[in-house]
Amino acid sequence: MNLWVQSKLGLFAGILALATVAPSAALAQQGYPDKPIRLVTPFPPGGAADTLARALAKSLSEAHGATVVVENRAGAGGTIGTASVAKAAPDGYTLLLGNVSTLATAPSLYTKLTYDPLKDFTPLTLVGRSPLVFAVNPGVKANNLKELIAAATAQPGALDYGSSGAGSITHLTGELLNVNTKGAMVHVPYKGSAPVVMAMVSGELDMGVTQVAEMLQQYRAKQVRALAITGNQRLSAIPEVPTAAEAGVTGLDATTWYAVVAPQGLPQPVIDKLQPMLVKALDNPDMKKRFAEEGLILESSTPEALKDLMRSDIPKWAEVVKRAGVKLD
Repeated sequence: MNLWVQSKLGLFAGILALATVAPSAALAQQGYPDKPIRLVTPFPPGGAADTLARALAKSLSEAHGATVVVENRAGAGGTIGTASVAKAAPDGYTLLLGNVSTLATAPSLYTKLTYDPLKDFTPLTLVGRSPLVFAVNPGVKANNLKELIAAATAQPGALDYGSSGAGSITHLTGELLNVNTKGAMVHVPYKGSAPVVMAMVSGELDMGVTQVAEMLQQYRAKQVRALAITGNQRLSAIPEVPTAAEAGVTGLDATTWYAVVAPQGLPQPVIDKLQPMLVKALDNPDMKKRFAEEGLILESSTPEALKDLMRSDIPKWAEVVKRAGVKLD
């Protein structure tokens, strides 16, 4: 058999293989989902992200009959689990519940990051936003955010603020506030938000930056005072607490946001089926009410809007990270 004949036979075999595989792949997409979906949360069990992931999985199951299994893959600030999803097959059966830390601040914090949020994922929908709260122990003589800034500026180094760790979104949001004091407040990193709240209650710490749910119990018991929240609207959980903008301080629109993404290359027919499924699951009145009471506003979006959010937040936080001089590897 000469070379020309061999090449033609090889080409024919390739075309035949494609003709056989393409319909089966299309049929598989039409029947999606026909097996369990794995929803990876890159944080430990019991935290805010884990609670949200499990509620979303339950709502998806109830709304669509889909089997959704939550998998915790924690470590390195959420980057280990996030990287694992980036390497997964783009078939719609492995999803990530990521957040602002893993999908926006990580590229600036980790010099050896093994994924690119914009290149390695297919954005599906925003899940929700959780404003952060600036709270103080009752002994701090400041009744609002402007008074706190004035006190810190008058005595550089006299006031400190705590975060859930160096490079965390609470740390970086504290740095946004510290711009107004010309860096007068001292950052104290803790291992998680619970120790921050306890340090405020005991008087060990002047101010803490946390998610609302993490200090709600102590706030209602009047063990800490909330001066303001980030974001552009008040929360029904603490309606009496003003936004930073209402308190006269601009540039503090930072929020912890959560989103669902899939590995890059997810077929469009799967996107067209999966994204509305997620939107419907998020539009669950009981789930919305439950999380609103904890300071998390559930909010869906188009894939394009989520991509735009990531595009705008990555450089925004890169500037804050540079100013704070933080590197985590």
